[in-house]
Amino acid sequence: MKKKISFLVISMALLMQFPVTVFAWGVQGHQMVVNLAFSMLSPAAKQKVLNALGGEPLNNAAIWMDSVRENRVPQFQYMNDWHFLNMNENQTYREVASEEDVVFNLQKAINSVSTIQQLSADSIKMDVLILFHLMGDIAQPLHCGYGIDIGGNKILVHTQKFNISNNNLHHVWDDIIIREGKINLTSCLSFYKSMSSIAIDSVKAGNPLDWMTQSRSFLKNNVYAFTLVPKGISQLSLQYLDANVPIVKQQLVYAAVRLAAVLEKAFGA
Repeated sequence: MKKKISFLVISMALLMQFPVTVFAWGVQGHQMVVNLAFSMLSPAAKQKVLNALGGEPLNNAAIWMDSVRENRVPQFQYMNDWHFLNMNENQTYREVASEEDVVFNLQKAINSVSTIQQLSADSIKMDVLILFHLMGDIAQPLHCGYGIDIGGNKILVHTQKFNISNNNLHHVWDDIIIREGKINLTSCLSFYKSMSSIAIDSVKAGNPLDWMTQSRSFLKNNVYAFTLVPKGISQLSLQYLDANVPIVKQQLVYAAVRLAAVLEKAFGA
């Protein structure tokens, strides 16, 4: 039923003005992931992906899932919880696993696109849109964060240096570190080119459950490496923000490497 939704509706949603409030990496982060991944594809795969998108620009496709979520497009509200996973420190994925979480739905899209010869054009386009977005989401540590604070959304933070006032920790990782750390497509491409072939193969390996675990490895010693003020506003130092710029850059590149590998396997032949 959901796979048969007209892509006329999807195209209209893509043309909506993207709101100021964004999710997961923000607009810039998601677009970097998709554009970097696209640059890694073979010419044949690039053309097939563009054909699958039916003329939609890569930058629009990268943020489609956030756009329909934020604009409350009725046909796509069933995807609202696909962007994240909330799992406390002492829990296992088996305890919290859901058909609504990012791990399940990213794996579902990977499985689906692997049967591309059996899919309709609309189904292929939907799978690409989902892959574009959720591969970025799962690489953001707080999209695989603790349920107790809803992935950092309940933790208020402040720092004068970066003009963050009464904001939340999740937004810092989604957007602020990218913007203030001057992370862009050029710096991400440079990071990618510095990786060895062995490192790239290691990043490609595994599945969404492995990638979620890798993202969560930064929670305790990096994401939460500040003095938490319970029921108050925690102060983030310049050192905290500077130290996490390389991690955010790495996670964006890792998302792109994994996305490119999935797309090449599906469309490159």
